[in-house]
Amino acid sequence: MGLASCQLIDQRSFHPPAAAPAAGALNRPALPQRPLVTIGLAMGDVAWRAPLGQAVLAAQARKADVAFDVVTLIPASASQPEQDQAARLAGQDAEMVARELHKDGVPPERITLRLQGDPGTPSREVLIFVH
Repeated sequence: MGLASCQLIDQRSFHPPAAAPAAGALNRPALPQRPLVTIGLAMGDVAWRAPLGQAVLAAQARKADVAFDVVTLIPASASQPEQDQAARLAGQDAEMVARELHKDGVPPERITLRLQGDPGTPSREVLIFVH
């Protein structure tokens, strides 16, 4: 009889369940964002410029004030000197792609450059996201 008012202690006792999402959040799927364009630069190929221009035009047709995030990956698990070297090269790659975006008519204030750590060994590429 005395046990009827007892409660078993488990993780729910210390971490209550999260609040339910708002109705608006349920209408938007929480899918990972995919890049508009991925530019592989491992071979130094310049054949990416024309497809980039086409992708920019298509993005601007869908949204006139579209903004572009130019993201390059660096190996987060590498030594500090290797990370520094990768960051220098990635920065140069991102600036080169940003110049092409600007040539394609994207105002500089709508271009953001960003380095992102990758736990593996990322290939030399530039990812372009739109929002």
